[in-house]
Amino acid sequence: SDIESGRLRAEEQEYDTREMLRSVIKKIKSRCDDKGLTFEIKTDETLPAKMYGDTGKLAQILINLLTNAVKYTEVGGIVFSVSVLERENLLCKLRVSVADTGNGIKSDEIGKIFKAYESLDEKKDARRGIGLGLDISRRFAELMGGTLTCESEYGKGSEFVLTITQKVTDRTPVGDISAEEKPAERVRYVPQFIAPDVDVLVVDSSARSVEIIRKLLRETNVFVSSAPRIADGLEKIKDTRFNVMLIDRMLLDTDEDEIIGKIRETDPLLPVYIMTSSGDSGETDYASKGYTGYITKPVDGVLLETIIFKHIPEQMRQVPDIAGETNVLPSELEWLYETEGISAADGIRNSGGVTVFIAALEMFRETIDANINILRELYGKGSIKRLTVRLHLLKSSSGMIGAGELSALAGELENAGKKSDRKFIDNNIGRLFGEYGSFKDKLAPIQSQKSSQ
Repeated sequence: SDIESGRLRAEEQEYDTREMLRSVIKKIKSRCDDKGLTFEIKTDETLPAKMYGDTGKLAQILINLLTNAVKYTEVGGIVFSVSVLERENLLCKLRVSVADTGNGIKSDEIGKIFKAYESLDEKKDARRGIGLGLDISRRFAELMGGTLTCESEYGKGSEFVLTITQKVTDRTPVGDISAEEKPAERVRYVPQFIAPDVDVLVVDSSARSVEIIRKLLRETNVFVSSAPRIADGLEKIKDTRFNVMLIDRMLLDTDEDEIIGKIRETDPLLPVYIMTSSGDSGETDYASKGYTGYITKPVDGVLLETIIFKHIPEQMRQVPDIAGETNVLPSELEWLYETEGISAADGIRNSGGVTVFIAALEMFRETIDANINILRELYGKGSIKRLTVRLHLLKSSSGMIGAGELSALAGELENAGKKSDRKFIDNNIGRLFGEYGSFKDKLAPIQSQKSSQ
């Protein structure tokens, strides 16, 4: 695996302690409510307001522990505690505890819960199928210089304790994170560049997809031209000098070499990217045929900006004004704040702004059926390697829109695929299909509101 080989490293960055913890808590609270469980939160008010560390892996550990606690607790509840053990200069040692009133774990079974390929006693009261998630959580903890331990009394419950040291970047006490949030500040999204003279050609038979690309690039002032067929795109590049060309993979119904050859006859230097939802071909495969690369659907707006930025000369780029787009959802979309399975705040932050967030949601929903069909086909054929690639893409796209639980599940299945753990995949792929498919209904109002405009 990446962890064992040393390829996986901690990806550290500054993070807001309150935002990180609240995001985790929000994901778990609804699950506790659904099962009629109590969810007690105990956080040290002296926690530093901002710290520096691998917030992605830290949050995944907490979500894994809390999700397991809810899953295996039928009566009583969960206690989530975060406290400061010690401080030294700019270092802060934290103790994070997740305690539950579930059935607990037998003393001779505790050692197995952190092993990826061992399951516990498969009786009704055993914690089945959690080995992989806890194994990864422990390895993440160790990767970040921490520890993850478990104490359990069979018949009464369990407590998992994460101890980890983080760098402090803002010593201001975080205060009571359970207090009501103040209305979100109307901060503005700033694009990477402004380029009104840049023209991007999108060759896609779906007018909806073209519209989403336009939304993703709206703040850059880039002009987006479109063509519904390859033949139309070839005609357009004869008359206009485009800066970047994007082609939907589904339109490559003829020889890929022939198409890029015709493009190069007209414009030898035009950057040409394939938009693909299959994830089957690597960028090097397209590059070997003469294409510049590929970008996966749902399209990441920030990545799209970065790609275009690489291909436009400095004289065509303008420094963006700090007054960009509001990061507060419009009133007609405020229901997204309460949508189960999505953290709108995370999605807006990950997308870089409300406009990109909404466009990302639209494209995410639009591609659900096609992507599930691809996942089912790969799983049915036993193509674990290609399935793992697809799971990685789903992990990224769902994380971008703030669907943290779906992203975490896709990530666990991806890691299982890398380890060829077919048993874990067999036991959990159905849950992935169900959770992924549920977003079609959850996000349906977006399409309804769009159609009514």
